[in-house]
Amino acid sequence: MSRRWIGAALAALLLAIGVEWSPVRAQEAIPADAKELPRSLEHETFDLINRYRAQEGLSRLAWDSAIADIARVHSRDMATGAVGFGHGGFNGRMDTLRGMFAGMRGGGENVFYTDARPGVAAAAVAAWLHSPPHLHNIRGDFQLSGLGLWKRSDGAYFFTQIFVKVERETADVP
Repeated sequence: MSRRWIGAALAALLLAIGVEWSPVRAQEAIPADAKELPRSLEHETFDLINRYRAQEGLSRLAWDSAIADIARVHSRDMATGAVGFGHGGFNGRMDTLRGMFAGMRGGGENVFYTDARPGVAAAAVAAWLHSPPHLHNIRGDFQLSGLGLWKRSDGAYFFTQIFVKVERETADVP
């Protein structure tokens, strides 16, 4: 498949779910302070997930910085090769979260890797929406979430989004 066809298909999907998106030039996609890039992409990706949930009549996920920190460590570990790409160590992450949230009743995790430059947040969400297990997490009965991104030195991006179900809501929706 050509990149142009993939880009067109991605744009059509995003329009179908009500997300406004247009490709940007590589130089426009990188802010002057590149250290801020992963954090802004984390929030952009998180917002796209919440837009999808709202469109589907699901409640918004509340951002939790502690969950995002745990997700970010997993993304870093995948990017550096400390762990393989995937869900290795998931049970340990869930145990850590159970210690943080007394009312925790469940959790899920989505991971994604790409070397795409423009539209990287939209590419992650589109891939997750087309994968039944990832979509199950996105549509799940979760209240809290955090998303951590790590950009490897070669420009590859590693995403981890962790979802948490609690007995009662413990955070305000931003």
